[in-house]
Amino acid sequence: MRINLGDVTLWFDVSGPSAVVCGGTVLERLTLVAVHGGPGWDHINMKAGLAPLAGHFQILYYDQRGHGRSDRGTPESWNLRTWADDLKRLCDVLGLVQPVVMGSSFGGHVVLTYAALFPRHPGGIILANTTGGRQDHRSSIEIFRRLGGDEAATIAEREFAEPTAESLAEFRRVCLPLYSSKPSSAEELQQRQTRSIHTDEVNRHYFRHKMSRFSPWGMLNMITSPALVLAGEDDPVAPLPVVEDLARQLPAGSTRLIRLPGARHDIFRDRPDLAFAAIEDFMRQVKGSALSA
Repeated sequence: MRINLGDVTLWFDVSGPSAVVCGGTVLERLTLVAVHGGPGWDHINMKAGLAPLAGHFQILYYDQRGHGRSDRGTPESWNLRTWADDLKRLCDVLGLVQPVVMGSSFGGHVVLTYAALFPRHPGGIILANTTGGRQDHRSSIEIFRRLGGDEAATIAEREFAEPTAESLAEFRRVCLPLYSSKPSSAEELQQRQTRSIHTDEVNRHYFRHKMSRFSPWGMLNMITSPALVLAGEDDPVAPLPVVEDLARQLPAGSTRLIRLPGARHDIFRDRPDLAFAAIEDFMRQVKGSALSA
């Protein structure tokens, strides 16, 4: 499905019904807005990872501007402020009031920016496997070295220093399989690559020109909504100490950090038991007891 927000048309989809029949009544279910990672990846792999949650509440997925099946836009629009504004307008047009919004990896950068720019808009935010925009390349490289040897460390360092089409291809070949602690067959890895629409030009533009110029960390004091932070203890992309520091900057008393033992970057594949339970608990706390049994 596609929705026009004025200056951009976004592609979106939902998993799970918004209402269910329970005897003689109809129960409305909660909606979780899922913001995919990347940049340069669409929402498809996120949908596959979160599929079990659709049995508990409705999940809204969309491809961000410049991604997947949504309008490409221009390089000037590929920035966190625009993506955050798109997120707010999408929720408004769909009538989602104080939504719970989850950002995974790069999606967490967008969600933090949204929550800071529009602090009264979200009912709660979930930050999954994300540093929120702060980089610690030295730690990431050493984790890649421990998980995949010198080759993985060298390729990660090259991609972090000067991303090119060639360095990104090498990173996907060598480092991407290290995102999960659960081994995948070559066929599974290939399927994850081919089922997504890639916009590598957005990836290179963001990391070359945008990420170093703006970080939502400078606005964390503006965030007021409850937050759940999910962190893999062995994540090479979002090192645990950085995520712990992020959680400390969010509102005290309404922020919960969940460390996931044995999980790397793909936390929903590595520890779905702990991650999904934490999300369900957070949804109940923020939105009440409207979850279906």
